[in-house]
Amino acid sequence: MIKNLKETVQKYAKYWYIFILSIGLCFLGAYLYLQSTPPVYKISSTLLMEDDKKGDGEVKGTAFSDLNMFKTDKKVDNEMEVLRSKDLIRPILKTLSLETSYFQKNGLKKTELYGSNLPINVKLLGINQLGYSKKLTIKPATASTFLLEDKDEHWELPYGQTIQKPGYKIIVNKGPNFAKNTNPVDIRFKDLNLMAEFYSLKGLTIQPIVKEGNTITVSLNDNVPQRGLDILTLLINTYNEENVVKKNIIAVNTIRFIDNRLKYLSKDLSVVEQDVENYKQNNMISDVGVEAEMNILKSGEYSQLLSSTDAQLRVLGSLERYMQKGNLNLVPSSLNINNNTLNDLTNKFNAVQQERTRMLRTAEEASPLVQNLTAQLVSLKSDIQENLQNIKRGLQIERSNLQAMSSRFNSKIRSVPAVERGILERSREQSVKAGLYKYLLQKREETTLSLSGTMPTSQIVDKPAYNSVPVSPKKQLVYLFAGLVGCCAPAMFFYGKSVLNSKVMDVKDIELYTGVPVLGVVNHLKKNESAVIEQNSRSTISELFRYIRSNLHFMNGGLPDQVLLITSCMKSEGKTFFSINLGMTLASVNKKVVMLEFDLRAPQLLQKMQLQSKIGITDYLLDDDLTIDDLLLQSRQYKDVVLIDCGTIPDNPAELMMHPKIGHLIEELKSRFDYVIIDTAPVGQVADAFSLSPYTDVSIYLVRYNYTNKLQLNVLKDIIYYKKLTNPMVVFNDAKLENTNTYGYGGYGYGLELSKKY
Repeated sequence: MIKNLKETVQKYAKYWYIFILSIGLCFLGAYLYLQSTPPVYKISSTLLMEDDKKGDGEVKGTAFSDLNMFKTDKKVDNEMEVLRSKDLIRPILKTLSLETSYFQKNGLKKTELYGSNLPINVKLLGINQLGYSKKLTIKPATASTFLLEDKDEHWELPYGQTIQKPGYKIIVNKGPNFAKNTNPVDIRFKDLNLMAEFYSLKGLTIQPIVKEGNTITVSLNDNVPQRGLDILTLLINTYNEENVVKKNIIAVNTIRFIDNRLKYLSKDLSVVEQDVENYKQNNMISDVGVEAEMNILKSGEYSQLLSSTDAQLRVLGSLERYMQKGNLNLVPSSLNINNNTLNDLTNKFNAVQQERTRMLRTAEEASPLVQNLTAQLVSLKSDIQENLQNIKRGLQIERSNLQAMSSRFNSKIRSVPAVERGILERSREQSVKAGLYKYLLQKREETTLSLSGTMPTSQIVDKPAYNSVPVSPKKQLVYLFAGLVGCCAPAMFFYGKSVLNSKVMDVKDIELYTGVPVLGVVNHLKKNESAVIEQNSRSTISELFRYIRSNLHFMNGGLPDQVLLITSCMKSEGKTFFSINLGMTLASVNKKVVMLEFDLRAPQLLQKMQLQSKIGITDYLLDDDLTIDDLLLQSRQYKDVVLIDCGTIPDNPAELMMHPKIGHLIEELKSRFDYVIIDTAPVGQVADAFSLSPYTDVSIYLVRYNYTNKLQLNVLKDIIYYKKLTNPMVVFNDAKLENTNTYGYGGYGYGLELSKKY
């Protein structure tokens, strides 16, 4: 992982100047962004909400607080939603006249004006959709006029005049800062409904400080702090006022309800009281208990009188029967008959009787005195009897009256429970209505008193205030982001370029796609560098080929490497260039090298070596009189390098490549030379090289930097899988120095990529 990171850093480090330029441009962009972007401040306030989970907050302390019928469940979450309601926010925006925005250019930044900073004040009388798209500019002209610009139209108008144009109707007045600010002001109109919706959905942030707590924070962001303070202050005040009004409405409605009930209840109570009065009058009672006691007493009295009368009647009857006897005996006088006449007659009769009895002691019964006394006794007896009859009739009448009165009072005594029940029923109804009347009067007074002491739903813990440090843009974060973008943008560009690039750009692509060992890397030739290695050269390209020469022996694992087949996937990948320089490098160590031009379709070997030949391999294969010696051409640079041209270009090169004399040719050359290098046609286009594979020891497959397509590496994979070439190895050709790792040899830097096998 560390190795991969190091390689990645090295890969991008070569573009350090681009990274520095990108970071510089990003920092410049960040600076311009900070200069042109107005800062946004956070305005917040803390409220303590009335969380009435029992639902009695609206009626607590007022009428009917002891009833459950008017309870409403009131929670902090619900009140938070009320605070952000559009119906509550829109009137606030209208009150603050936020349907009109004012802007002034201040350097790169466009500053929004508000409140006491306004040089003008625009009163919006009417607007439609066209007006919302207008961009107006107002410039002070004179002390009493201004210049109104709408795109290409200009009007000089006086202050305070109604202005009606397509889309809007306004009045422009002087603002509080008119004397100090005479710069042009840009005007924009805003839809209050959309503004209210914005604040309701995301502009206004309301959240509890503690979960399940009653304390909440109300905040908003604004680039004009005073405007944010005004919005938040007015929002809280309006919310509290509406809650107070709501509570007062409940109280007023309650009083109105109580008054109506008292009105009807008063009538009902009067009817009930009149019914009680009539009932008592009809039954001639004032107090049932007292009347009952009096009736019982009277009934007893009359019963006693009746008994006395009955006793007197019985005495009268006895006396009457006594008087009906024919004797003139003494009449009983102690009979408790309260009649003076009877008592006088009785006393007189008894006195006369006693006188007669005394006279009979001395006189005869026929004596005139006795007779006179007897006549008096008879007369008195008659008077007594008559008086007894009168007394008896009087007592009988009295007795009848007493019986009637006794019956009357007994009837009253018997009717007491029914009357008492009637009184109780009427009194109960009267008591209920009287109690309800008293209850409603009490609740009316309580509700009236509650109107003067209504408290708002929320209490302000922290008044609306704004932070002195803007929430955006934050300089540190902007510059940090600019630095990250400055670093990441070029990296992403180069990474994307490498991902989208279908060409082979790195030797690792070869190993990743094919798994074939890389024999070496040949760098791109510099402008002043020769394409053919000269003897004893110390150039970079010569050292690279010397490295490949050494690596060839190690990577072959001790197997023969005398016959080398050079091929690639497509033309122009440097097969001939590599064949020539590999031959020169091998010859520089006193090795005899022969190079064969086996590209029978587009030969270039002799042309690049600046040699010419009229005969070659095709001629040798078709003419039995030609010998190998007739084909050999001596190189001009190295005495140990010999070349064989392809000869006449045949019509059937594929069939000719299968000629049996090819094997004889290669075997003969192997006996004469130390190395046989075969330059062939690309295997991705023709199959000529596959015919030579049985005669070779090592197959060197060239892949060219930024030329060979990655998809063409599938050809190499196919060769490896089906073993179409003998001991294949890869050389990465024309590589840029910055695309390879660097190894030092004797003070020189060479881009050499060692294979994993090595």
